[in-house]
Amino acid sequence: MLYSVENIRQRMLEGEMMQLTREDWIKAGLHQLAVEGIHKVRIETLARILNISKGSFYHHFRDHQELLDAMFNYWEMVATKRIIHSMEQEDSSLEELFTISFSSDKKIEIGIYTWAKYNQVVAKRLVDIEEQRIRCIAHLYQKKGSDELEAIERARLAYLTYIGWMTRFTENPNFTIGKMLELLLKI
Repeated sequence: MLYSVENIRQRMLEGEMMQLTREDWIKAGLHQLAVEGIHKVRIETLARILNISKGSFYHHFRDHQELLDAMFNYWEMVATKRIIHSMEQEDSSLEELFTISFSSDKKIEIGIYTWAKYNQVVAKRLVDIEEQRIRCIAHLYQKKGSDELEAIERARLAYLTYIGWMTRFTENPNFTIGKMLELLLKI
């Protein structure tokens, strides 16, 4: 899910876009969050990276905070709500959710978790998102035959495994996800 600023610039050069959209600014902000951290998500920095004037920004956002709010909302929609919605389909499975969750780029998600350390509003919203995700996982455990209490406990364990894997998988090659997933999928 790491958004490429180069893709946005390339589309502009090829004439596919005459001006940046609100979503382009949001994606550029998320890219900057993933690469440099929340403290480097600045209007001037994004304008320089996108090779466009700051004035373009103000066509889409009132201020910096509106961009930050839009970034979080966009991330929540893409990384949580859409996935949960797809898992509500009758043929969805825990295996499918784990495949999606443990295989995609996590730099933005790591950036969101780091941002939450510095911002209480983001931290509170992140807890709400985590609980939505855990409920989704619990529902899928119930589909596999777990009772409600066991499903929620397994979901919390699976989520903590995900957080641990996400934050350590690049630094520790001993975190082979295959065996962990096998254990998480056992009922």
